[in-house]
Parts: sequence; structure tokens; C-alpha cells
Amino acid sequence: MKAFTVHGHFYQPPRENPWLQEVERQESAAPYHDWNERITRECYAKNVPNYPLISFNFGPTLLGWMEKKAPEIYEEILEADRTSLETLDHGNAMAQCFNHIIMPLAKREDKELQVVWGARDFFFRFGRWPEGMWLPEMAVDLETLEILAEEGIRFVILAPHQIQEWQPGKDGRWKPYPGEFYPFPLYQELPGSKGIYIFPYHREMGSKVSFDQILDSPRAFLELIQGYLDTLDQGLLHFATDGETFGHHKKRGARTLQATLQALERRGVTLTNFAAFLESVEWTPRARIRENTSWSCAHGVERWRADCGCSTGGQPGWNQKWRAPLREAMDWLKDHLDRIFYKEGEGLFKDPRKALMGYVDVMVQGPQLLSPFLDAHLLSRASREDRIKAAKLLEMARMGQYMFTSCGWFFADISGLEAVQNMTFAARAMELAREVSGIYLEDGYLDRLYKAKSNIPSEGNGLEIYKRRVVTRRFTTRDITAHYLITSAFSCRFKETTLFQHCFTPSRAERLEKGPISLCCGLVEVTHLTFQEETPYLFSVLKYCPQDLHCVLKPWEGDEESLEKILEGLQEAFHRGITHLIRELDRVFGPHFYGPEGLINVV
Repeated sequence: MKAFTVHGHFYQPPRENPWLQEVERQESAAPYHDWNERITRECYAKNVPNYPLISFNFGPTLLGWMEKKAPEIYEEILEADRTSLETLDHGNAMAQCFNHIIMPLAKREDKELQVVWGARDFFFRFGRWPEGMWLPEMAVDLETLEILAEEGIRFVILAPHQIQEWQPGKDGRWKPYPGEFYPFPLYQELPGSKGIYIFPYHREMGSKVSFDQILDSPRAFLELIQGYLDTLDQGLLHFATDGETFGHHKKRGARTLQATLQALERRGVTLTNFAAFLESVEWTPRARIRENTSWSCAHGVERWRADCGCSTGGQPGWNQKWRAPLREAMDWLKDHLDRIFYKEGEGLFKDPRKALMGYVDVMVQGPQLLSPFLDAHLLSRASREDRIKAAKLLEMARMGQYMFTSCGWFFADISGLEAVQNMTFAARAMELAREVSGIYLEDGYLDRLYKAKSNIPSEGNGLEIYKRRVVTRRFTTRDITAHYLITSAFSCRFKETTLFQHCFTPSRAERLEKGPISLCCGLVEVTHLTFQEETPYLFSVLKYCPQDLHCVLKPWEGDEESLEKILEGLQEAFHRGITHLIRELDRVFGPHFYGPEGLINVV
């Protein structure tokens, strides 16, 4: 059999503000709202005709975003896998380790979590267990392959230089692997009875497609593929590249790919995927990987922990010495988060590890699954406070994974969007750790981050970047409630709303008007959906003019009689005049208030 396939690795890092669970506006992605939206328009939407004809994987966090923000394209991706499953008996889609961490640099427990979360996310979306899994940056070690095999993953894709030796014949002799493309899978034996298949992709071909001008012309791309096919007696010709090559990095890439695939079909070339091709293979050479290697770093996996010389987007004279202290800070924090999770979780969960593994179901399907999930995993005596604490522990652990997303180290400077995003996840993890355990981790973390010097003098070091660009992204439930109240006052409608993972239910809303001035006051029930934590807020919004207001609020623990007394006092002060009202508001709520700047601008 002679066949051909392209593998597209479609991926974006998680970009959500962890307090809002929404992606904020990213000016560098203009004219689009953010980079997810921009690349979706430029690439993911344009490749809809191609997904049924190529091998592909989508990062789970990207699919989660697309399900909400680009549902039509999301459905096309799922449909493409179903189509290929019908025609080839094996789907085109592969899974991915959950949030793209560098697996050889992770502890075994985290590797297991990434594989299980990635496989279960895939199962939920595609309706089948994955046969192949994409390793982030193709970074590989034996322990990772063992975990993949234990979870039923049959194959991975690697670069040829990641194979150390092989048995090309049936005589059992081991020889150095020549570092070239091989048109058949190799088989890596693993401890026990399990093993895993490896497809070494055509690196030269992938490099030409990714970095040359091949995709400017369907004819040039077709000639390139046909030239390699003509030299192939049998086997699978394939290459792997970032899926964003087709439309984002190369503007004509999606159209060129579509035209080329159609031309290959007209020529009678068999288009297949890795799992389907594997079924046709009768004998597979044994091979041994070169551990701690990747496809995008000539120094193994140093790009994600050291100043190895590999970087993207830098200027002459820049260095990446910041990578080591950033990695040290994250590793130090992760050790403390793990201890907190298991110490605090022992008295809550039947099995803390099992609960953490299963938490991906809530992450994928949404907070409506949290209550039955906790019912299944908590000890029977768990109180309401215990349930909230358990949910915060699980979310803390999720942030502990997200802060290792590989993109945080990939680029040229610690001040970049991706590194700042990882620090933001770390900040949220530390905040939750303090809430559930009382342990304050920020000083130890920032002591280590201080050593990470930016190449840009005005950015300073990691500590300064953290204080300037991470701390300012924090939002409390109080802040988010103020946003709800301000927008409701502007629209003159207080209604039940779900916003930023919070559900708002006004149980009392009184409105008074005097000329252009209005006062809204009452009580709103607020539920943090991620934790099922409920807090009633007493509030008042005084609007001076169409664009100016004074919003105050505080958690409410009083009874109905006390509430009536306060509301009557506010109404009486309103009728007496603004000065009296402001004094009464300060007396009831204190001096802190929100103005129009209290609106959270993510649109």
C-alpha cells in the first residue's frame, strides 16, 4: 500500500482570565478581539473542507473555547472525524496531552493527569477513545510512552532525530537509526507486555511546507508531494506541522492544501490516517527513542528551562536566562500546591487522586456537573463548607497544571503574553491555596520570580511584571457583582443573569427617581458556579447622570427586618438630598465604592 497524509497540530494555549473564565481583549490581535478569534477566522474556519482528508489534533483547551465561541466550526471538526471514521474505519482526529505541558519535565503524577484528562476530553467530544495522542512539542521520554500505552493509546508521531536505534531487519541486530523519514511505523517496546507505535514524520517535507513558499501555489505543493511519492515503493508518506501554517502563518495555506488534496485524489493517491494505515502493516521494526528530545529544540527540552539559544520573536543581544528562574518558581509552587491538595483533600475525598483524575468531566461539561461529581467523590459526612473547599482544591490543582503550559517558555521574553498568562494561573492557584489552607505562598514564589530578568529594561524582572500585569487581572466576586450591578443600573433592568461564572438573582430591587438622578437598592443572590458558593449582597447604585454613578455593596447576613430598615433609611435619605444619601451610604456600606470604571472590559 502507498498512501499519503498531512498531520495538522492545531493548538492555542489557554488564554482565559482564571477569575473571569473569559478571554480578555488582546490588542496585539487587532482587529480581532483576541488571538483565539483571529486564528479561528484566519485558519480554523478556512480548513473546514480539509479536516475530513487529513490527520489532525486540536488542543482540548482550544476546543473548549471553540465550543462556546465558534460552535459552527467546532461541530465541523467533530463531523470531519465522524466522516473519516465511516470511510476509513478509523477517525482522523488524535488526542493531545491536556494543556500542552512539556511531558519529560513533569512528575509522573502530572504526566498521568495530562494523558487521562486529554483522553477523556477527547472521548467526550468525539465519542470514541483516542488511538493516537499528540505529545506537546513532540517532547518524549519512556515514562510518557508507558503512560500512553497504559491508557490504551496505540501510536504517536515523532521527528526522525528522536529515534536512537532500531532493528531494520528480522535478524534482531540493533543499529543506529539514520535520522531519516521512514514510511512505516516503528515499535517501541515498554516494560511489561505493552508497547507503542511511532510514526517518524518527513521532516524535510514539513520544513519546506512550514518555512518555504511551497504553499503559495497548489502546483508547487502538488509537485513536492508527487516527487516524494514517486521515490516511494510502498508505505505512508506523511509530514507534521502546526495546523496554523494553513491560513494563519501562510495566508494561502488552507486553500492551497484543499486544492492539493483534491488533485491527489484525482490522481488516485490514497489519502488515509495513521490508525487506518497501521491496520495494513504486517511487520514493524523495533526501535528505541532518544529520550528528552523534542521537535522544536535542538538541545532536547532545554527550551523550556534554560537559555539554550532557541527562541522566537527576540531581538539581537537578547537572552533567555529568565527561563530557569521561571521554571524554578513554578516547580517550587507546584510542590507546595500538591502538598496542600493531598493534605486538605484527605479529609474530604474518598480518594483525592481519583477525584482529581475525574475532575476533567466537570472541566469539559461545565459546572452543572459539579454537584453530582462531588456527591460521588466526597465522604458522606461532607458539609456545605466542605463541598466548597473541595471544589476550590480541585480548581487550585487545575491552575497548577495550566501554569506549566509550554508557551510560557517558548518565546523570547518573560514579558510576553504567554509567560504572563502562566504567571496569572499561578496567581489564581496561590489565592485558592490560601483560601483552603491559610498558607501564603506568594512571597516564596515572587522571591524566585525576582531572578527572572526581562530583556526589556522597562519591564524589569518577573516580580515587577507580576505586580504590574498579573495582579491587575484579579477580580473578586465583589468586583464581578459590582459589574453586574452597574450594567443593570445603566440598562434599568435587574434580572437573573449568568456572567463570568457567577449567577446573579435579584431578590429585591427598589428604584427611586428624582429628575435625572435615580437610586436602585436591594439584595442580590450571587452564586459562584465553579464552587457552588452562595453569597447574598446588599447593594445600592446611585446614578447622577447617564454616564456617572456610585455603586456600593457588601455581603449580607442580616434578617428581613434589618433589610427593610436599611432600605427605608436609604429611601428617606434620597428624598432629603444627595448629601444626606452619600452620608447614609457611607454609614451602611463604608467609604469604598465603584464608579463606571468598575465595569470589567473584556469585550
